[in-house]
Amino acid sequence: MMVENWMHKDFSRRRALQFGALAAATPAALPLMSGQAAAQPDPLPANGFPAPPGWRVRPFDLGQVTLGDSVFREKRDRLLYFAREYGPSVVDGVRDDRRGPDRLLRSFRVNAGLDHKGALPTGGWETPDGNLRGHYTGHFLTLLAQSYASTGEQVFKDKLDYLVTALGECQDALAAAASLPTPRVPGRSGTAVRLTGTPNGHITGDADHVAVPSNVTAGLTDFTVATWVNLAVRDADARILDFGRPGDSGADSTVRMYLSAHTATGGPRFAITNGGGEQRVDATTQLTAGTWAHVAITRAGNVGTIYVDGTAAGTGTLDLGPADLGTTTNWLGRAQFPQANVKFLNATIDEFQIFGRALTVAEVAAVAQRADAIGTTDLVAWYRFDEAPGSSIVDSSGRGNHAEFFGATDGRRHPGFLSAYTEAQFIRLEEFTNYSAAGIWAPYYTLHKITRGLLDAYHLAGSTRAREIARKVGDWVHSRLSTLDRERLNRMWSLHIAGEYGGMNENMAHLAAIERDPVRRARYLETATCFDNRRAVFPAAVENRDVLRGIHVNQHVPQFIGYLRVFEQHPAGREYFTAAENFWHMVVPHRMFSHGSAGGQYAAGDGYPENTNAELFQPRDDIAESLTYQTRPETDSGGGGGETCSTYNLLKLTRNLFFHDPDPAYMDYYERGLLNHILGSRRDIDSATGPQVTYFVPAHPGATRGFGNLGTCCGGTGLENHTKYQDSIYFRSSAGRTLYVNLYIASTLSWDGFTVTQETDFPREQKSTLTVDGRGRREIRLRVPGWAGKGFAVTVNGVPVHVKATPGTYLALRRTWSPGDRIEVSMPFGLRIERAVDDPAVQSLFYGPLVLPALNDSRTWRTFSFYRHLKLDGDLAAAVSPLGQPNFFSTHGHTLRPLYVGVDDAHHIYFRRLEPTVVFGTADAGVSNETTDEDGFSFLDRVWEAAPFAGHDRFVRRVREVSGEWQARGRFTRRDRHAVIAAAVEAEDSLRPS
Repeated sequence: MMVENWMHKDFSRRRALQFGALAAATPAALPLMSGQAAAQPDPLPANGFPAPPGWRVRPFDLGQVTLGDSVFREKRDRLLYFAREYGPSVVDGVRDDRRGPDRLLRSFRVNAGLDHKGALPTGGWETPDGNLRGHYTGHFLTLLAQSYASTGEQVFKDKLDYLVTALGECQDALAAAASLPTPRVPGRSGTAVRLTGTPNGHITGDADHVAVPSNVTAGLTDFTVATWVNLAVRDADARILDFGRPGDSGADSTVRMYLSAHTATGGPRFAITNGGGEQRVDATTQLTAGTWAHVAITRAGNVGTIYVDGTAAGTGTLDLGPADLGTTTNWLGRAQFPQANVKFLNATIDEFQIFGRALTVAEVAAVAQRADAIGTTDLVAWYRFDEAPGSSIVDSSGRGNHAEFFGATDGRRHPGFLSAYTEAQFIRLEEFTNYSAAGIWAPYYTLHKITRGLLDAYHLAGSTRAREIARKVGDWVHSRLSTLDRERLNRMWSLHIAGEYGGMNENMAHLAAIERDPVRRARYLETATCFDNRRAVFPAAVENRDVLRGIHVNQHVPQFIGYLRVFEQHPAGREYFTAAENFWHMVVPHRMFSHGSAGGQYAAGDGYPENTNAELFQPRDDIAESLTYQTRPETDSGGGGGETCSTYNLLKLTRNLFFHDPDPAYMDYYERGLLNHILGSRRDIDSATGPQVTYFVPAHPGATRGFGNLGTCCGGTGLENHTKYQDSIYFRSSAGRTLYVNLYIASTLSWDGFTVTQETDFPREQKSTLTVDGRGRREIRLRVPGWAGKGFAVTVNGVPVHVKATPGTYLALRRTWSPGDRIEVSMPFGLRIERAVDDPAVQSLFYGPLVLPALNDSRTWRTFSFYRHLKLDGDLAAAVSPLGQPNFFSTHGHTLRPLYVGVDDAHHIYFRRLEPTVVFGTADAGVSNETTDEDGFSFLDRVWEAAPFAGHDRFVRRVREVSGEWQARGRFTRRDRHAVIAAAVEAEDSLRPS
């Protein structure tokens, strides 16, 4: 019986890649930044990325490989149907497919101040106030580009061009708006400034604010601050002012004073602290949105008073004054490094005044009526906002404390910005705002998807307009990140979710690869290195230290794809390759579930808190425990076992590592994830309203797949997964003389006058025929899968190839080919089990490359016993019966069905093996099937791992050997051993194969 878990062997590590300690230098220290030219791009980019010189193996363009009839094409065609039919516009009663993507453009157009043409929002995370909106549009660009490259259908090109053109219009409109001087709007007296902060509690404004000179309140003890404010929305804790000093490494200020428009339950609040507890004054009178209100705070001695519309609304003790804070950074309309619950002010402000003493009750009332009621003698600063439009704000007190306006129209920002929301999310990330519904989500993640889609539109569909838009986005990213120090960048990328940037470093390296101007190319590559996560994960990966436990899977996998891209554009940066390779080996197999995904829930232990987030990496070599934890009804989220977009990115990383090191172990994993998780992530129905793909393909007992996911992250990568199946079937050597056949999928390859047509219904068929049409001497390497057992055979024109087909290698065919040459590959599937690395009793059943979940909706483990059914050949076919269609079986009253069948029936990818006593066929020894302390393997495990047996004598000899070992270990008594051997002898007839 095949029991070896071949994916859990140590993969070949062909090179020692430890290159010393991680350099402490910033990314700008890379030699390229000193003017070294990056590698020139391949004039024929492959699959959206120019092949760098360091690749030993290269892919083919999507258009060079067409899919034949198979389950892969069936899944692909369902996504093509969605791409054609989703969201068409009807104008004057006529359906217009070119305008179909208007729904995907809605938020971009609204953000740019353009007409959204009456389109409805996409839905999912693409709602009008959603903090990830725009990401799905980027995925859709890639969907259309891949669909066009694969099929040549004009409908995909028309939709793609329509989207790209509209996004360019949005980018141009945002650039035009950014070049205009900051306007003044009608105020309480004269004109005022409109701060568009956070409408509806979300980051949808421009993060507008006013910077006041740092010394404006220095030395003040008693003081008064007074202003008129007209709230657009009542956001709790939105700051009218916040004067303070940042904490260590840019942390929240512990030295500050602030005035907020209102608290969650009351009116305005003033607070001051110099590192201890806050001293507060709260007002009972609440402000009303849409109405001008005068708000003032005074401190006289140690008494603080808040006034609303000239009337005292609250008092409190203030032992501290501005002089106790020293020199501060001073903002109007925003907080000092705000966290998620502290918002930018969404309001209009006018007549902002600071007095160097506490005004009396009467004076406050007078100023509330007319700002100049008591003159300017005691004023420190007075901003009337009556100057001409622009970023300069004049101090009317005569003290020269002029202020500055910061916002989308301040003229400071690079015109390449493009997003479905404003720059506020990016600004908040730089202030270390954590992920929350009312804070930010993952701004650079969203930008990565948009830019990736644009680059795919360029490479796969020839859109030069898309390339220019992407270049401008790259310039904008450089303008933001190049001004930040390394410590700030490290902290940004270490934030959970908020710091998730997808593969933005990949995009920047990609822009460098296709850029001809050396200065601009160096700028893009420098910006790519700004995304280095050098606080923990990156240096640990370079040093091969596993620190993955508890971090977000899909936040980090794409980063390592980007590190590979940086290495490819700057080969001297070897640590980037080392990090990517080491990271991959930390995941596969140590965190890999049997269907190829990674990430799962786990219980507390070893100083870690209980974790119920299935999107995070479980501890190393923790598979069974993660699954066990997921079965607890009080904690089960229904999602453990791996996000689909995490597997999407793991396959992408695997593929790119293979380009550098064509180790077939990479393709073994790639096939596993593709045939099981990815193929099983698409529902088997057509839909024009949703992609019908999974978020998770969970692995815990009784799990179901949820299909749909319009507008989610996995809904986005799902658009891509099923429209690029052909991208890794074939590769070629960099020298162009060798063809790698990696996957057995029905397809036709066209390569420089050399055509290979592969006919197979794999994995519903266990053979493949490749027909060559062309002449010349080339080597064809056929992958011998790691799961392949006896019977794997190859013939050329009917003649057997007498070369040993070793599982987990490539079988090389070297000959001069002629038109009509046929290669026939036979790869019989076999039944086998794979054990969880942390508990050998927790197992999955495989048939060839396919995991076979048992259908059952119980949330408790299914228990299977196989050994009593086995014959001398050890074949599990004695315990598992085939059903009426390919790859369907039954055992123990359960139907076993491959994951590529896209339905939502509850399943058990894993079961628990229960072999309580030593039984051989019909002979029961009456002895407990004891396990070892060292590895948890039982006596029967050790006996049957030697199968197949040449004869009964050899089987009895194996039983004698293992039982002697078990007796020596104290697992069997002498009597136990004798009973076991006697049962083995007695079982001769029942062990004989049928």
